[in-house]
Amino acid sequence: MLITFLELKNHKCTGASDGKQGLALIEEGNYDVVLLDLAMPEFDGYAVIKALESKDMLKNNKIIVFTASTITQDELDELVSRGVTSYILKPIDIDQLLSKIVESASS
Repeated sequence: MLITFLELKNHKCTGASDGKQGLALIEEGNYDVVLLDLAMPEFDGYAVIKALESKDMLKNNKIIVFTASTITQDELDELVSRGVTSYILKPIDIDQLLSKIVESASS
């Protein structure tokens, strides 16, 4: 649903059904921005971040993470210090998401 919405807003999107597929796409692609859900089954967003760090690829990608409001501010700050560009708390505010995508892509 999010991909369809972003495409309607003239963004070119590629989707992944899980973290392993998402990691493979990030490794082989060249994306302006990566939207990453921290809560995915099996191979979650944290595992994707850790894998990108181990390959020295985290800071080369502009990653916006989605997360539930149960995460602490310290945990969010740590993700940013490790190289995550930004974060959005669920439920997702579409206007905030679009703003962060444009901001991240242009930085």
